[in-house]
Amino acid sequence: MGVEGILQHIQKDDIVFLALTILTSLVYTFYFKEKPDPYHHIWFEKPQATDSSAKGADTRDIGLKIEENEKDLVIFWGSQSGTAEGLANRLGRDCRSRFGLDALVADLSDYDTESIANIPETKLAIFILSTYGEGDPSDNATNFLSWLDSSKTTQFFKLRYIAFGLGNKNYKFYNRVIDVVTEALDRFGAKPLMPVGRADDSDGGTDEDFTEWKQSLFTLFREQLGFEERPAQYEPTLRILEDTSLDVIDLHIGEPIKALIGKRETPNISPIHALPIKLAKTLLSTTERNCLHLELDTSDFPELKYKTGDHLAIWPSNPISEIQRLVGILGLNSKLVTRTPLLIQSLDPAIKVKVPSPTTWEALFQYYLEICAPVPRDTVLALAQFAPSESAKASLKQLGEDKGIYHDYCSKTHVTFGRLLESVSSSCGSWSNLPLSFVLESLPILSPRYYSISSSSIVSPKQISITVSTSTEASPTHNASIPGLTTNYLLAIDQTKRNDTVSGPSYNLSGPNGTLEQGGKLFAHIRKSKFKLPVDPKNPIIMIASGSGVAPFRGFIAERARIAAIGRQVGKSLLFFGCRSPDDYLYQDELESLQNSNKEVEIVMAFSRTEKNAKGGKCYVQDQVEERDKEVVKLLLEQNAYFYICGSAGMARDVAARLGECLRRRVGWSESELREWSEGMRRTHRFQEDVWG
Repeated sequence: MGVEGILQHIQKDDIVFLALTILTSLVYTFYFKEKPDPYHHIWFEKPQATDSSAKGADTRDIGLKIEENEKDLVIFWGSQSGTAEGLANRLGRDCRSRFGLDALVADLSDYDTESIANIPETKLAIFILSTYGEGDPSDNATNFLSWLDSSKTTQFFKLRYIAFGLGNKNYKFYNRVIDVVTEALDRFGAKPLMPVGRADDSDGGTDEDFTEWKQSLFTLFREQLGFEERPAQYEPTLRILEDTSLDVIDLHIGEPIKALIGKRETPNISPIHALPIKLAKTLLSTTERNCLHLELDTSDFPELKYKTGDHLAIWPSNPISEIQRLVGILGLNSKLVTRTPLLIQSLDPAIKVKVPSPTTWEALFQYYLEICAPVPRDTVLALAQFAPSESAKASLKQLGEDKGIYHDYCSKTHVTFGRLLESVSSSCGSWSNLPLSFVLESLPILSPRYYSISSSSIVSPKQISITVSTSTEASPTHNASIPGLTTNYLLAIDQTKRNDTVSGPSYNLSGPNGTLEQGGKLFAHIRKSKFKLPVDPKNPIIMIASGSGVAPFRGFIAERARIAAIGRQVGKSLLFFGCRSPDDYLYQDELESLQNSNKEVEIVMAFSRTEKNAKGGKCYVQDQVEERDKEVVKLLLEQNAYFYICGSAGMARDVAARLGECLRRRVGWSESELREWSEGMRRTHRFQEDVWG
């Protein structure tokens, strides 16, 4: 064989070898190589996490679910903070205790919306839905509303429904979600059985509004639907078992459980971690009002990534004094000392257990139940049946039955579950006969509190800061101050780190099993927000803030300053910032430094206690916006500026109204033209709000 023949033979061998190699690799990859096990994570979960009570819906057909479980009605809830979910559960228990009706309390996201058509005509559907932010649905109701909006051929002719919405009149789109849902249901042929109920939380009236609406609902049950009412009798939905065979390693002892905030939020939230507190300092010097600046270090958690404008959730614990009060009055002191293991099970397979199980009473009262929450009037009335004496029973019935007496009582004291029990029978253990299942059913779960992140993800990607207002001033609706649970928890951490005496309630700052290192760490997670800077930094931004509402704008301005520093063109950043006086000017040195070093940054202050507006009244941010209305209108209409508001809902409403007046005056728009512009701004995310209260 010549040299040429040898080379050809070698080339053929190489081609065959290469082909065999590729084929072998493919076979190995698809048939023999060990694939990642999608359930591998289960090996690292506690076995109780797969308990049947914690599972989601086993069918997504709500009609089939009702029939399988022989339910009389379904109560759908859409809840962001847990309030609507709590009301739905209370209503379900009341339907059973007063009418013997079995209700399925259902997370909207657990079922396919089209299966609502399968609900039998003999059954009822009740919708309890919250509205938050700019008329937004809760995360677990978002897909439901999207489906209602997009569906063109849906028919719900068999559906009989009742609806109740939760909202706040300080917001522009008060109870928008329940209105959108009921309009769609009516369009699809469903039959409403009574007028839509609406709660207004602007003055803390949600519970009272719900109680009054519920009485109308029960009147409908009696007089139109023919349901026979019986004397209210308590029927537990939970079984609490002491199981000493459980080892400590089996128990939930206080670590936050992501399931407590529901799978409805899972796509928007990060994992929960104990984050080190890098810095804690006070920003104000007044004794009645203060503001904390906290910086948390995420360096050890690469999966924790935030964007400027996102929210940080803080998981607090209950104050020691309230735990001791409740434990003492219930006669559970010995249970806490021995840390008796508890198994908590649902007596109805259709009802989920809202707290982690197995656990201990100590963990429940310290980390998992909101024992400092106000007590609804109908809960006060329900407690009367278990009163340890006739006098205690009479007091509770008077409070629960008389709206005026109840509100007068609440205006003079901060009513918690433990304080209420203590107020009518103060001896230790006097309420030991109160069913502990009733306690667990009545107390809401302890939810995290959300704060706007005040740092920039570009400037400090591994250090997250938040700005938290604290106050010891009396509430506008109460004669005495009501301590904020999380704000006082954070204040205690700050004072402990500075070796100061804790001035407010004391907390177990070490956390479960010392995880939090005596206040050196916080349980926290990140939640994505829609409150974002423009993608193009050349767009001007107009920011309106009051008090701690300046937090996200501190991050906004710092980020745009960094972008300008690397040579990119950045539009104007105009901040209108309102507070009481120069003493309340948060981040003054930092903001003024950014203004002095960046010609495109301008800060306009409004001091309501020390300055007057053009008409001689107190000067608020909306007055300063009107004072600069020519420039504001030009930025919005000619330079495509983005408009942001952060602070109280009342302030946001006033600013929006004043801006509308400025636009009508400057441009000559009619009301309809202004509305069309405003809706377009919101639709394109050029008008954004991050407001509360």
